[in-house]
Amino acid sequence: MIKREAVLNYMKDNGLDAALITSMENMQWYSGFKGDTGWILVTPEKEYFITDARYFEMAEHQLAGKGFELIKMRTGNAMPEMKGWVGKENAILGIEFDTTSVSQKVMYDNGWGFILKPIDDVLHELRSVKTEEDIAIMKEGCKITEAIFYHMCEVIKPGVSEFDLLAEMHYMMNKNGCHPSFAPIIASGENSSSPHAVVSDRKVRNGDFVTMDFGVIYKGLCTDFTRTVAVGGVEEELSIIYNIVRKANEETEKNAREGMKASEVDSIARQIIKDAGYGDFYEHGTGHGVGVEIHEAPWVSTKSENILKKGNVFTVEPGIYLPGKGGVRIEDMGVMTENGYENFYQVTKEMIVL
Repeated sequence: MIKREAVLNYMKDNGLDAALITSMENMQWYSGFKGDTGWILVTPEKEYFITDARYFEMAEHQLAGKGFELIKMRTGNAMPEMKGWVGKENAILGIEFDTTSVSQKVMYDNGWGFILKPIDDVLHELRSVKTEEDIAIMKEGCKITEAIFYHMCEVIKPGVSEFDLLAEMHYMMNKNGCHPSFAPIIASGENSSSPHAVVSDRKVRNGDFVTMDFGVIYKGLCTDFTRTVAVGGVEEELSIIYNIVRKANEETEKNAREGMKASEVDSIARQIIKDAGYGDFYEHGTGHGVGVEIHEAPWVSTKSENILKKGNVFTVEPGIYLPGKGGVRIEDMGVMTENGYENFYQVTKEMIVL
């Protein structure tokens, strides 16, 4: 198991006797378990999966043949057993500091006396490089996302509210066996000038831009996608900024390369928009990694320290937002390969006029 080997190598290199994985996202990444309660204990000799009766049958099915010793027990009740499983009194145990509460930390200290070391950074780093299986699943999820987009283009028309569109989108996700990977953004007219607009009862009008930013969870992995479409044609400045954003998106994807700093990739899109005179209207990052979480490493932003690696899956999503008038975002999702950025989507970037 590639992921087990990677964690064991990290443990060996950093003097850890064991590692405890407790967050839903990292449990899913490591094991494929889709439930939200459990612990995974990784030792050099064994892997333990601990969950209670509510999820035990699920674990038996989802983890069959993966080498875990399954233990039916509430995680709190497993506290006294940990020393035996770790096999050492004064063990150095890696845990997830980012998702450990103060009360849990006190419980760990009082219950074990282990030396606790953070493993958050290494788990995020390992998660950022997708396996071939991960990439195949995400491509399938993107096909579903595309199909939903095309359906929504048939539904958008003057008089339909953003809430109506949201309901239709959720229905199509569920019809395709998926859940949303985040709360979808559907923003029409002046609402599209807010990058993270909240869906409202505003009704679509002729002359509107409608921005749809959404994704699905397919087989445990997320997708992310944005297109801005026009309804009945738009005024000249909105058409101008659309073409600027399109150029920023296309040039960024064309020039991204393995080994580049993610901040360099961000600067490609940012410079194009700045040179066109709209730099003040582009204030968010150019992209982010996608996986078991909708936002994860690598971070494609001005201050990112990430270096792009083969197997990184991330978005490219520049935008321009004119307050009170409207905005444009064009977002793809793809994988970094040895030959450059491979976009998972086939949807046109030409302005779609409905």
